[in-house]
Amino acid sequence: MKLYLDDRRTAPAEGFKSADDYADFLALLDRYRDCLELVDLDYYLGRDSFFTGMDALRYMKKHGMRPSHINIHSTHVYGRDRMIRYAEVNFPDALVTGRENIF
Repeated sequence: MKLYLDDRRTAPAEGFKSADDYADFLALLDRYRDCLELVDLDYYLGRDSFFTGMDALRYMKKHGMRPSHINIHSTHVYGRDRMIRYAEVNFPDALVTGRENIF
């Protein structure tokens, strides 16, 4: 399953399940935890959110989720770089992409 988290943008293609807030994304993660093909994350989830895409990564790590591919599509430079480093260290079997999203 392909999951997408972003408070403003829509998923890039058909075949994604998307959420625009952290709580909805966690529900998707829990539902599809055993078949995570791609998790595509934004860092900043809006000024009303206490959570970021980094929190989603931490949740996946804490709950033993192992996506095949993690993509960070955020334009938030600091957040994107932190998330990529975290994913590379904590999900060593996953393909981690996102650096190519630098504008």
